[in-house]
Amino acid sequence: MASQAAATASRNAAVSIRKLMAHPNALNKSLTGLRVRPTSDYSHKWVPVPGVATPIKASAASSTPTPGAAPSILNENGERIRMRWQQAKVSARTLADIRKKVARLERAGITIASHPETGAPLSGAQFLNLPPPKPVSTKTVRMGKPDKGRKHDRTAPKRKAKVAKAVADMPKTIQAWKQSKAAERVKTKSTLPF
Repeated sequence: MASQAAATASRNAAVSIRKLMAHPNALNKSLTGLRVRPTSDYSHKWVPVPGVATPIKASAASSTPTPGAAPSILNENGERIRMRWQQAKVSARTLADIRKKVARLERAGITIASHPETGAPLSGAQFLNLPPPKPVSTKTVRMGKPDKGRKHDRTAPKRKAKVAKAVADMPKTIQAWKQSKAAERVKTKSTLPF
């Protein structure tokens, strides 16, 4: 059973590598953008603004910083250094594309790099310094109110009950109508000047 699974996996890898090799553009497309970058390129953070330092006031030292404001740090002279927000050099979309390319190459059996001493293949994510993917959210789905639906569908049971009640009372209604018509006819006959 295990040998059969291994044979299937190697067959799939061979097919993937044949597809990539048959279309050089596809292989080039898979290899573009794959380069070793420092880990800092993938993260956004606060960085100090060079050359900007202001002496700290005694009253400002005791006050608490406003939430969401840039953090301040003190240098060795006791001066506050301003910080600015630095975006990641590689966007999340580009990072996802790189991960997909690495996975495609690994499925095809193409190793991007190997360990210099042992010769064992290194994973593409490890070689390219890719950060680990974000964990899947563990939040539970909040169950709210059920969908209201269409008003015609919501009020259907009331309408059906009303119609059923009217049908059940129909003989009484018809009898009352006949009596009122007969009474009108009697009144009109007696009031005519003939």
